[in-house]
Amino acid sequence: MIGKLVYKVTPAVFCAAMLLGLPGCGRDEIHISIFDRQTETRAVVLGGITVQEALLEAELTVGDGDIVSPDFGEAVTEGTDIFIRRKASVTVAEDGREREMVLTGGQVKDAVHAAGIQMGKHDELNHDLQAYLWDGMDIQVTHRHLVVVDADGEIWECLTAADTVKEFLEEQDIRLDAKDQLTPGPDSQLEDGMEIAIRRVFVKRVSEYEEILFQTRVEYSGGMFEDETWKKRQGKNGRKELIYEATYVDGEEESRRLVEERVVEEPTSSIIVRGTAARRRIVSREQVYDCDGSGHGYYVITWSDGVVEYEDF
Repeated sequence: MIGKLVYKVTPAVFCAAMLLGLPGCGRDEIHISIFDRQTETRAVVLGGITVQEALLEAELTVGDGDIVSPDFGEAVTEGTDIFIRRKASVTVAEDGREREMVLTGGQVKDAVHAAGIQMGKHDELNHDLQAYLWDGMDIQVTHRHLVVVDADGEIWECLTAADTVKEFLEEQDIRLDAKDQLTPGPDSQLEDGMEIAIRRVFVKRVSEYEEILFQTRVEYSGGMFEDETWKKRQGKNGRKELIYEATYVDGEEESRRLVEERVVEEPTSSIIVRGTAARRRIVSREQVYDCDGSGHGYYVITWSDGVVEYEDF
């Protein structure tokens, strides 16, 4: 990638033009290009000089470990392209781990590859992949994941450099209460497209009331016949409170558990009085006629209580 274009007329050519009024002091001028990382220098020099001399004329210094092509001793001709591949000691950092390396004529992408780093779709670099390396360059690789968050009634996407669900929640300042439900778990490794679901859970006590049906109690009285009854008191239902521990997930009740039951109002029993006295009844009725033939007589009546009575007819 050419980031800068510099035109130069070398001192040798300038000298020839000024003193003799002729180009190149008797030698032809030639045009060359020198490529040094992002910079292309186009220069006009005298024919017949070497690559090394051309670099000196262009005021370009070559350091130890740098590679020049063609070689220093080769003569330049019209249209010669000279390439300088610079030696660079760089540091590549990933997830807190650093690796130092030396590359010649490389780009950022070459250093990342040499470090054995696989770049994901959403990963970030602090330099362009196509940028050329320079000595002391610090390359930072930040791995990021695109995750989907489903929480508090909203769904949104988020790019994160966190490695685990727990780290992501801390990064986003998403707080969980002790009973909240998290899927997947906090120690799960993040992956692209992962959905993180948070269900808010709270527990509260709720009350319901139920009737307590009254009972009927029977009392017995000898002052009443056995086939007689009397309602001495009307019954009344009572009431009890049922206290539940209800669990709500995202505002919807999911379950409940009975934790307490107490009587708010005691029921009142109904009282029925039933007689025990047997009623008097005729056990037998015997007809006895008078001996005078008049057709009259009397009844011999025997009662259930053993009393015998007589009744004329």
